[in-house]
Amino acid sequence: MIGRFTFGQRSVRSGLGLLVTLLMLLPLILDNRPVLLERFESDLYDLRLRQFMEQEQDPRIVIIDIDEASLAEQGRWPWSRYTLAEMLNRLFDDYGVAIVGFDMLFAEADTNIPMEALEQWLESQPSLQGNQLRSQLAELNPDHRFAAALAERPVVLGYVFDRSAQQLQVGSPGLPVTDDVLLADVPVPRASGVVASLNELQSSSVWNGFIDNPRVDADGVYRRVPLLQEYQSQYYPSLALAMTLALFEERQVTPVLESDANGSNAVLVAVDAAGISIPVDRGGSVLVPYRGRQGSFPYVSATDVINGRANTDTLEGAIVLVGTSAAGLLDLRVTPVGSRYAGVEVHANIIAGILDERINHKPDYTLGVELLQVLLSGILLSLLIPRTSVLVSSFLTLLWIAALTGFNLYAWQTLQWVIPLGYTLFLVALLYLFQQTTGYFFETRNIRKLAGQFGQYIPPEVVEELSAQNETVQLSGESREMTVFFSDIRDFTSLSEQLTPQQLTRMMNIYLTAMTAKIHDRRGTVDKYIGDAVMAFWGAPLDDAYHARHSLQAALDMLDVMPELNRQLLAEDLPEVSVGMGINTGQMNVGNMGSSFRMAYTVMGDAVNLASRLEGLTKFYNCPLLVSDELTKNVPEYCFRYIDRVRVKGRFEAVDLYQPVGKNVQVTADQKIAVEVFNSGVRAYQQQQWEAAEQAFRRYLDTDPDDYCAQMYLLRIAESRESGEPKWDGIYSHQQK
Repeated sequence: MIGRFTFGQRSVRSGLGLLVTLLMLLPLILDNRPVLLERFESDLYDLRLRQFMEQEQDPRIVIIDIDEASLAEQGRWPWSRYTLAEMLNRLFDDYGVAIVGFDMLFAEADTNIPMEALEQWLESQPSLQGNQLRSQLAELNPDHRFAAALAERPVVLGYVFDRSAQQLQVGSPGLPVTDDVLLADVPVPRASGVVASLNELQSSSVWNGFIDNPRVDADGVYRRVPLLQEYQSQYYPSLALAMTLALFEERQVTPVLESDANGSNAVLVAVDAAGISIPVDRGGSVLVPYRGRQGSFPYVSATDVINGRANTDTLEGAIVLVGTSAAGLLDLRVTPVGSRYAGVEVHANIIAGILDERINHKPDYTLGVELLQVLLSGILLSLLIPRTSVLVSSFLTLLWIAALTGFNLYAWQTLQWVIPLGYTLFLVALLYLFQQTTGYFFETRNIRKLAGQFGQYIPPEVVEELSAQNETVQLSGESREMTVFFSDIRDFTSLSEQLTPQQLTRMMNIYLTAMTAKIHDRRGTVDKYIGDAVMAFWGAPLDDAYHARHSLQAALDMLDVMPELNRQLLAEDLPEVSVGMGINTGQMNVGNMGSSFRMAYTVMGDAVNLASRLEGLTKFYNCPLLVSDELTKNVPEYCFRYIDRVRVKGRFEAVDLYQPVGKNVQVTADQKIAVEVFNSGVRAYQQQQWEAAEQAFRRYLDTDPDDYCAQMYLLRIAESRESGEPKWDGIYSHQQK
């Protein structure tokens, strides 16, 4: 059965889809995703980040910017520590800032005393000489002045860790924030060297934080920054984390570790700093919670601070970060929100996210959620797409994508979860394309198979419907109500004797092509050609609720085309033809029937034989088309002339014969009256009411003097009167004819 064949194909497609899903699960389990999919995931992350940015400035954190204006007024970088000391004094003494962090290094000594400062000092100390002079000059050392400005103030200095083979050791990274031995198994970044601020600048009041980022993504984008790095078995904070600790006057953090799925290894999930739980990934990194594009925090030019021109309201009580946006100082980064983003603002975003406890993160069960997404997507699409149409499967796929995306955005915005989505969407797209492609090839194969079985019988569009339908198509045989049609060329034997074989072939090709086209136009199935005869049926292999109507329409279409067909035959010096057609509706058997040598998809049964007899009677009644009473019951919209009640050869049960006149809406009032007159005559004849019958038929002949059936009934009436036959059942027998 075609249905079982289709079911098998769907099972194969579903199985292949599930196999693709399992293969896609392997890179997730092995943590070895293709680079292109990693990039796609990063792009989706950036898209979500930009979509849900705050878009408002955070006044709590102010950036003192060493911008182009500052370089133009104060001179090229690096500036004298004397100048930086002056700026730091102004920030705390004049503007009342809360804390200052430097996104820069002070790894080299500054021994250049500004001439202006030296001249002012010499003028105030004219009598100093020798060691006393050298001691006093040391007080003017820029590093000494900068260290004095740092002393007893909440200031955080920046430094970088070294991972090169040289293992640089310049300065000290300050105090570690934890030495938890459990972190030894956590993949936090590990450094072999450090480049930090001068020891002279370090004091018990100064905090330190690293400003390098070993966790830059493969595409060079700053999406994550580590909060901790290991150096000599100790753990040190980033600039943002150190500033948070300094703000709350804390020195230590508490790592929050949980057991992994196996319960054997410790997994870092958060860092507790000053009572704030900061979610991190397994490597101790945070996803930078960008508030918006560059400028999400107030910027104040460094030269305005040095010269006392800055706005006090902007700086008072602020958390201050000193950095640069000048292109020449090479502190511009590529971020999801801008390709030329000041590095100092990255730290500002992290500090703001920590204070607001608003840092999106991947929970430790992220892999489980992603595996579930992929598995559900694979099972759902593998089972649904092969069992639905292209339109429905496309709608369901889009609906599933919308559900996945909706959950993902809800998790991002409400739960602050970063659930990977790109890999799942790729699988959904892959399965959709895979299933539709395999479906196309399977359907093409189905069409070819069905065309091989039915193509010689039915029109191509019905073949396509057969391949697309979900119901079973029974080939082995079944009984159903259908309509069968027979037609035959009148006097074909005498016509064929007049023609050469080539002419006969040409005539039959023209005739059968025209007849078959009309059958196909009305969704009929050509059963066979028997010489000049055509056998067709409606209602199989596809169910057709209007099989009777379609068969009658096809027959009338054939009669309509006969004049044009005969003109074509005459144009090729071939004889005109006339036909007789019989149609019957009833219960019949349909399926592949035959022998082991040859099979044919055909119909059999008493209803089929009756249609053949009706076609044969068209010659007797001189009607081109006769139909049974069963057919007329299925097409009440047509007008019929009641021809006779007969008993045909090989069948005892009588049947009423009708001749179609046309659709009721197309038949004129005069035609309807004439048909009713004729029909009343037939009924009167069957009741042996000879006078009434004769009057009815003579009235009908007034409208159609050449009608053969009316003349036939007048002859029957005359014969019945002469013979004086006894009362009868009104059935005319053709069993011996």
